[in-house]
Amino acid sequence: MLGQRFSETWIVGEPGEDMVEALKRIVRDSMLRGVKRLKLIFYLSGPRDLNYLNLLRPVLLENVSMSIVVEERPIKNLLDDAKLVKDEVNIVMGSMVPVEFMKMVELSGEKFKVVRVHGR
Repeated sequence: MLGQRFSETWIVGEPGEDMVEALKRIVRDSMLRGVKRLKLIFYLSGPRDLNYLNLLRPVLLENVSMSIVVEERPIKNLLDDAKLVKDEVNIVMGSMVPVEFMKMVELSGEKFKVVRVHGR
């Protein structure tokens, strides 16, 4: 299954409670577009903090028809990973997002679709 194509959503920076609704909306919109496989990648500064899994629980409980993979990556890999992106990626920005990444998103054209920014 992991070798198949997934629609990707990156959650960049420290996640908060206010991100849950944005993630639910991404899952709903993906299902409406006919997406069957979704990969949620959390780019975190503290890889041992599993609090994001508690935030993710209501999102996963609403889903009944998609395959969802959750991956955690260190935020230090973010810029290198962003350079390798070929398909559109949804971005949900939490707090403490690297400035270099925000500039890359602004210059990327249609490669990155910012769905939500911390505090908005």
